[in-house]
Amino acid sequence: MIDLTGDGRADIAGFGEAGLHTAPAAGGGAFGVPRLALAAFGYAAGWRADRHPRLFADLTGDGRPDVVGFGDDGVTVARNNGDGTFAAARLVVPDLGYTAGGWRVERNPRFAVDLTGDGRADLVGFGDDGVVTALGNGDGTFTAPRLVLADLATEAGGWLVERHPRFVTDLTADGRADIVAFGDEGVVVAQGNGDGTFAPPKLVLAAFGFDAGGWRTTRHERVLADVTGDGRPDIVGFGEDGVWVALNDGAGGFGPARRVLDDFAIGAGGWLLDRHPRLLADVTGDGRADIVGFGDAGVRIARSNGDGTFATPAPVLTGFGQRAGGWRVDRHPRFAVDLTGDGRADLIGFGEDGVWTTPNAGDGTFRTVRVRRDAWDLPTWDPILLHYARAVRAMQSRPISDPASWAYQAAVHGRNGSTPSGADWNLCQHGSWHFLPWHRGYLYWFERIVRAEVIRQGGPADWALPYWDYSTQARAALPPAFRERTLPDGTPNPLFVAQRAAGLNAGGRLPASATGSANAMRATAFTPGFGGGRTSPQHFFNAYGELEFTPHNDVHSLIGGLMGDPNQAALDPVFWLHHANVDRLWTVWLRQGGGRANPSDAAWRNQSWVFRDASGNRVTTTTAALLDTDRDLGYVYQDGVGLAPAAAEAMVAEAAAVPALELAGASDRPVELAGRAAAVDVPVLVESVSAPRAFLNLEDIEAEANPALVYEVFVRPIGDARAVPHYVGNVSFFGIEHTGPRGDTPHGFRRTFDITDWAAAHGTGVTVSFRPLTLAEPDAVSAAGAVPAVRVGRVSVFYAP
Repeated sequence: MIDLTGDGRADIAGFGEAGLHTAPAAGGGAFGVPRLALAAFGYAAGWRADRHPRLFADLTGDGRPDVVGFGDDGVTVARNNGDGTFAAARLVVPDLGYTAGGWRVERNPRFAVDLTGDGRADLVGFGDDGVVTALGNGDGTFTAPRLVLADLATEAGGWLVERHPRFVTDLTADGRADIVAFGDEGVVVAQGNGDGTFAPPKLVLAAFGFDAGGWRTTRHERVLADVTGDGRPDIVGFGEDGVWVALNDGAGGFGPARRVLDDFAIGAGGWLLDRHPRLLADVTGDGRADIVGFGDAGVRIARSNGDGTFATPAPVLTGFGQRAGGWRVDRHPRFAVDLTGDGRADLIGFGEDGVWTTPNAGDGTFRTVRVRRDAWDLPTWDPILLHYARAVRAMQSRPISDPASWAYQAAVHGRNGSTPSGADWNLCQHGSWHFLPWHRGYLYWFERIVRAEVIRQGGPADWALPYWDYSTQARAALPPAFRERTLPDGTPNPLFVAQRAAGLNAGGRLPASATGSANAMRATAFTPGFGGGRTSPQHFFNAYGELEFTPHNDVHSLIGGLMGDPNQAALDPVFWLHHANVDRLWTVWLRQGGGRANPSDAAWRNQSWVFRDASGNRVTTTTAALLDTDRDLGYVYQDGVGLAPAAAEAMVAEAAAVPALELAGASDRPVELAGRAAAVDVPVLVESVSAPRAFLNLEDIEAEANPALVYEVFVRPIGDARAVPHYVGNVSFFGIEHTGPRGDTPHGFRRTFDITDWAAAHGTGVTVSFRPLTLAEPDAVSAAGAVPAVRVGRVSVFYAP
């Protein structure tokens, strides 16, 4: 774990088969997609862990770590490009290597540290004959290695790796590294002279040694860490009977060793070096190192008191332990590093099935942040999906009167017929600026209900709802688990729904224009553009935002069946993955910047919502409490999407004013859409053409039911049949049953497109055409007579003066 980009957040770096792989920190304890950052230093190129140490150190003084590898032929380096990638590896020192010099991991420790105080790392090696150094030139190269101290080595002093730990660190806070070595008689220090040489070693403390205290590398870990906050490293040792500390005296030595804690030791708690990692890391942000221990039952923390002592150890997390998760020292590395840039250490572990993180809660305790994963990145019956299927089946078996049942939860969104007294049904928010926050809360409490069932069945406590990112054609088909008719045990698959559109369960893909979010992402205002117009809470209204139109409505319509009807949509298990993706896109939009922000209006932020928890109890929350998924709701998405706390409160803005509009032209007849292409002309007044903004409106759209079709909408100049139609967006009809005289609004469905750029170039009139977009061929759908007609009452063009 190392901060590769200088943003204050630790990234993942690993030397794999093909070379150096990295995954950048994305905030909230999540990481970006791993990538091969450098095809060098890997197993395939001959590098071996037991022969070739590979380190990270800043060789150029730019604040970013470079790669330093001690290979067969000598020292090879690769400079950091600053973006998580590296320049080509090159051999810079034909020495200090396995073949070039005969250096061995089991005999000759090597380091890359700053010896001169110039901010650039130099090389230090403990050879057979003594200490060798090579000074950095600042460009990734080094001076020729030279023997600077005939001591502290195998043949010069009898120092052995398996007996005598040696460290190179700045002991006096002068910016220049010194040597701290644990010998037979105790602690030996050789202070750096600032020129790559060292003063003669001297015994500074008769403790922590092989003979001076009986310390063994196989039983008693010794580390250097600043436990007082003075910027100088102290000695912390995990001895036979507890934790021992010797404070740095500031003059190149240490005060007396004293036992400060009866814990974290073999004889005090049963802590073993080959079973229980113990780390020193600042978990509170006070600049003082605390003890982080990975025990059998989980993680325990002992906070530094600032004087070399520690508070009583306290359990902070059930996980990352030998019994709590099956974590093993020889298989699963664990670290305490800052993943979020807040100055406090978080926990990360490389487990059997992937990378696990637990962000710091800010007070030295840790919170579980669950990661919602893309279903397309999971095997068909990955445990996440199999647990979901089994939980769905259990929930489907419960009566609708049970708030934790599948039918009740679906009815919260919508249900045909009357609502029983006391039931929280038909509450979904559509065509309103409340669309996104209401659905986020709905998903969150539904996820908790499913997780409770997963845990009841013996599944993991950190189960999280997956999502379906259909933005690319390769992933625009239903994830395989939703197309399988049976589970692995041969029983019916509750994720399979036969009523979906023809071809979809057979692997048919949703069309690209229906799954993209480009129009939504271009909007810079939440309201009315991206997230919907300002309204009071509305089950259905006509103030849709661009994200709700596409991809939300389009995907609902094209999946069809239950998904095409708001009063049945949540009965289809894929509904929840679709909405998880819409939720993810909300934060993707915010992260683009450029003025994009959530509304600051109290009417939006303070709006309250009622849901049910896993026990069936009513819970009340507000929109403001739903805005930070990482901090307040405890989840992020696998690509790192999830607001950081600082950004969540900063990203607020006043609602954008709706411009005054003037009618510039309108069609003289309605348009009927019945599964075939259609077109209508809209004459535009010449004197309106110079207006700065132009909008195309589809007004008073009505139908008896959602036709499960999406139409692409195009414009071209009137009378110019040779002009290439210009695509402006899609129109679909999810929820149309709730609009018009039969629904919740007095007028029909509406759809608006910004055509400013096109209108400025083309002027006086527009032909608007509609092309059906379906999984099947339009002719086949039409022949089957399965497409309900949709009537567009008027097509108009408005200008904003």
